[in-house]
Amino acid sequence: MLSFGAAQAQFVAIKLEVPAGSTFKSQVADPMKGGSWERSKAITWIEIKVPENLAFILDIYYPERVIEPPLESYFLNNGTSNFKESVSLKSGSQAVLMNKSGKVIRNMNPRPLALSAWLGLPMTRGIAIKIEYP
Repeated sequence: MLSFGAAQAQFVAIKLEVPAGSTFKSQVADPMKGGSWERSKAITWIEIKVPENLAFILDIYYPERVIEPPLESYFLNNGTSNFKESVSLKSGSQAVLMNKSGKVIRNMNPRPLALSAWLGLPMTRGIAIKIEYP
């Protein structure tokens, strides 16, 4: 399980080793350095890279306190880092696919070495994230 807390203009690197040979290496992009969700709807973007087009369950748990504006999380799986094209996620469990094409890497043209997706999380304290895959 990953736990997320507020960071004030800090970059956080996350490396998650999971069984079956998959490695989640991430870089974090904070387009609104020093901001918070409550002040400026700041979002931290976490990149996830995997060697195959995995489907996985993403559980997002928000803190049990009133936060204004309401918290929003996002997922971008089109192979770009154009965050404006991301889709909104709801609190709780949802199934996501690393690349929305639905193809395995060997059937993609051109064939990438790895697939990349981005998870956008609001910059606030108390968010918990759990990633499960078969």
